[in-house]
Amino acid sequence: MEKNNQYTTLIQALEDLSKQDYKGNFSVTDEGLLDDGKGNLHSPQEVKLMEFHRFEGETNPSDSSILYVLKLRNGKKGTVVDSYGAQGSEITSDFMNNAKQKQFD
Repeated sequence: MEKNNQYTTLIQALEDLSKQDYKGNFSVTDEGLLDDGKGNLHSPQEVKLMEFHRFEGETNPSDSSILYVLKLRNGKKGTVVDSYGAQGSEITSDFMNNAKQKQFD
């Protein structure tokens, strides 16, 4: 079953994913490494992109975001939220493009 883009709102997605143990609030550093929220850094080779979801702002379509759903090699699960489109982080996008992707398993 295709899981990408199945949610209407970012809040709905985060609530549902939290119930599935995706509770970590991850971010990608300026150096291109994933910070798991506890100061531990991970390379793209240690991360699997499980799914992603794109959202447009209700009042402003240019207010777009993307939610990446990740699982680390050590089993920890979490998400990264980024702007989508021209406002998005090139570093985050590059990181996700280099992470293993579940769709190719």
